[in-house]
Amino acid sequence: MEASLPRSKYEEDVFINNHTSVWGSWWKDHQWGYKCCKQTIRNSYCTGSAGIEATEAAADLMRANITRKEAAEEMPAPVEEKRLATWGTEVPDDLVLDEKKLSESLKKEDERRREEKDERKRKYNVKWNDEVTAEDMEAYRMKRIHHDDPMKDFLN
Repeated sequence: MEASLPRSKYEEDVFINNHTSVWGSWWKDHQWGYKCCKQTIRNSYCTGSAGIEATEAAADLMRANITRKEAAEEMPAPVEEKRLATWGTEVPDDLVLDEKKLSESLKKEDERRREEKDERKRKYNVKWNDEVTAEDMEAYRMKRIHHDDPMKDFLN
């Protein structure tokens, strides 16, 4: 009599999609994969040694990009001195302002503050002007309310 081998309800050693190893025969970075092509995607097609080389090349490229980005972040970007003088909180001593333009900017700032109080009067299609001059910034600095100023309540 021939002895029959007990059969399992699970399929064993079934190679799918041209793989030469089974799923779970390889482990890396907390992921299971195929040993033959080192892929961690379950039902992917086997790429063999070409796939291993491509994966390593992609990883090397990723590392090179990361180191290049870190090196670029370490180098400070050049800062324009004129922009700091215009937009900074400290007014430089050598800042020269045109008195005529400054008086016009003060009038525009007063008008802007009046329009700002009642937003219902603002039109739907507002055209913003994002070109700000040094005189406009100085007018804003002069007209703004300083919260640490003890006389701020007397301005209103």
